[in-house]
Amino acid sequence: MARARAAALSMEPLSIQSGVSQTVRPVMALDANLTAVLREGRTVAGEVLQTLGGKGLLIGLGRHRVPAQSQVELMPGERFLARVEHTAEGTRLRVLGQHGGKESSLVVALRGAVGDDRPVGELLKDLGAALRGAIEQGGDPGGKLQRLMKSLGEHIFVPGSNGAELSELLSRAGLDHEAILAQLASAGTETRSLALAREFAAKLLGVLQAALASAGATLDKQAMGQLRRLTEGLLVQLLGSSQPGASSASLSRSFARQLAGLFGGLPDSPARQALLAALPGALSQLLGGDPPSKLGQALLAAFQKEATVRLLQNNLKGKLLAGLADLAPGAARDALQRTLRGLEAEQLFNLARKEFVEGWQLSLPVPDGDGFATAQLFYRDSEAHEGDAERGEHELQRLTLSVDFSRLGPLRAELGVREDFLALRLSVTRPEIQKTLEAALEELSQQLSKGAREVRVSVVLCQEEEVRCDALHQDIRWLQDNHLCDLNG
Repeated sequence: MARARAAALSMEPLSIQSGVSQTVRPVMALDANLTAVLREGRTVAGEVLQTLGGKGLLIGLGRHRVPAQSQVELMPGERFLARVEHTAEGTRLRVLGQHGGKESSLVVALRGAVGDDRPVGELLKDLGAALRGAIEQGGDPGGKLQRLMKSLGEHIFVPGSNGAELSELLSRAGLDHEAILAQLASAGTETRSLALAREFAAKLLGVLQAALASAGATLDKQAMGQLRRLTEGLLVQLLGSSQPGASSASLSRSFARQLAGLFGGLPDSPARQALLAALPGALSQLLGGDPPSKLGQALLAAFQKEATVRLLQNNLKGKLLAGLADLAPGAARDALQRTLRGLEAEQLFNLARKEFVEGWQLSLPVPDGDGFATAQLFYRDSEAHEGDAERGEHELQRLTLSVDFSRLGPLRAELGVREDFLALRLSVTRPEIQKTLEAALEELSQQLSKGAREVRVSVVLCQEEEVRCDALHQDIRWLQDNHLCDLNG
C-alpha cells in the first residue's frame, strides 16, 4: 500500500495557504524569507510535520513551518521533493517523485542540501548585511568580523578583470575545498618547513664555499654568516608564496633568480663573481637530478604543503568555515551557515553532473547596484553534444554565461571555441541593451580575433524565459535516474 500511495503522489500538488489556520498557529508565516525560498521553478525539500484535519497539513521547508492543503493523503514524518509553481490560485508544490531501494550517499547528501540552493550573490549580500548588523551592535571587539567582511570582497568579480584574474577568482570559489583537504592529508607528517630552510641554506652555502675555494676566492666568517641568514630568510619567504604543483625545476629557477639578486648586492669582488658563477650548478646539485636529492625532495614537499594550506585558508569556503568560530549564535551566524550550505549544494550538484560527464557549473558574485548578482558559468563537454563529430566540430568547447541584473535584466552569452574558430552569441531581453551591444560588436570582434582565428559575434533579442539558464541548472541526467524524493512512509 505504501508503494502504491507513493506512486500516486508523484504528480500531485500541494497548495500553500497564505493565511493562518484557526486551530494551528504556525511558527512562521509567509514572510519575505519564505517568499525567497519559494521562488518560481525552484526545487525544495519538505517534510510533513503534522496533520491539521481534513486536507490540512503543517509542512516543514528548511527552518520554516507552513500550513498547507494537500490533494492526497500524507502522513506525519513523510518527506518529499517538490518544484515551486506560482498560479493564479497561489503557490503550489508539485512533488517530483520517490526513490526506492538502497540509496547512494550522494542522494542522501543532495536531499539535505537541495533546499539551500541559492545564488551566491544573494547569499553574500545577506551575509554582508548580517555581519554589518553584528558589528554595529558591538559584537566585534577584536575586529575579526570586519576582517572577514573585507576578505569576502576579494571573491567578488571586478569588471574589467582579464582572463588570468577571472581564472584565479574561480579557483578560490571554494568548490574544491574538500579535494584540497584530502590532498593535504595525503601529504603525510609535518614537513618542518623552517628547519628544512635552515638545513638547505647551510648545505647550499657549503657547496658555494667549496666553489669559492676552487676559484681562489674567499669570504670572511661574518659575511658568510650574514649570507646564510639572508638565504634562510629568502627560502622562508618563498615557502610563503609558493604555488601548488610547482616542480623542482621551477623552484630552482625562482630561487636562483632571487639569490642572484641577493648575491648581486654584495660589494664587487672576485668572491661575488665566483658565487654568481657557482650558484646555478649548486642549485642543480641540490634540487636538480632525477630524482632530486633527499633534501631537495623534502624542501619541495614543504613548498607544496605550504601552498596547499594557503589554498584552504584563502578560498571562500575556508574563510567561511574559519569565520564560524568567531560568531556567536544569532543572525550573522545563521547567514554564514546559509552561505556555506549554498556552496555545498553547488558542490553536490556538480558531483551529480560528474556521474555522466556532463561538465560543471560555477557561480561567482558580480556587482549589481548596492548588492550582487550571480554570474553562472555552465561548461558542457564536447562529447555530450551529438552530431558534432559528423560536422567536424568534435573539438568545439562550449561555455554559457548567465547573469540576471536588477536593472538590465537577464543576459546570456554562449561561447563556442576551438583553435581556429570562435562563435559568441549574446542574448538580451531589452531592445536598448541590444542596440548598445551591437554598437560595440566591431571592437569586441577585433579583441577576440587576435591571430588567425575566425570570429562570429551576434546579439539577439529574446523572450526572458529563453535567456534565463534555469533549465541548464536543473537539467542533470543523473537526477533523472536518482530521485531525491523519499515518500516511503
